[in-house]
Amino acid sequence: MNKVLIVHTSWYANYISEMIKLSCKVLSENKFSWDISLAPGSIELPALAKHKLIKNEKAYVGILFLGIVVRGETTHYELVTTETFRSIGNLAMDYPQISVINNVICVENENQLKERLFNNTENNTKSLIKLIHEKSS
Repeated sequence: MNKVLIVHTSWYANYISEMIKLSCKVLSENKFSWDISLAPGSIELPALAKHKLIKNEKAYVGILFLGIVVRGETTHYELVTTETFRSIGNLAMDYPQISVINNVICVENENQLKERLFNNTENNTKSLIKLIHEKSS
C-alpha cells in the first residue's frame, strides 16, 4: 500500500492546480497512488483529512496538505496560519503511523508565492516520500 491523501484548499485555484500537478508527478515517479480532497480553506484542511482517515482506515501512508495563505490588511492571516499549522501538527501527533507534510505556503504577496510555489511543493512532496520510507523501516 503506497497511497497518499492530498488535501488542498479552494483558494487561489490556478496556483493550487499547479501544486497538485507537481505533487502528483513526484508521487507517480516514486510509484505512489493518491486520492485528492478539496477543503474550502486552510482551517478546514486537518478536519477533512481526519475525516478521510477515519472513513478509510489504513488506506493512506501519508498526507500532503496543499494551500496558500496571502497576508491581507487584517489580523485574519495570523489567525488562519496559526490555527492551520497547530491543527495539522495535532493531526500528525494523533496519527503518528501516518506521514504528514504541511505544504501550506504563507506569503506576504503574490510575488513571494510565485518564488516559492514550485520549489516548496516539489521539496515537500519529496520530503513526504522520505518520511514514509523512514516510518516504514
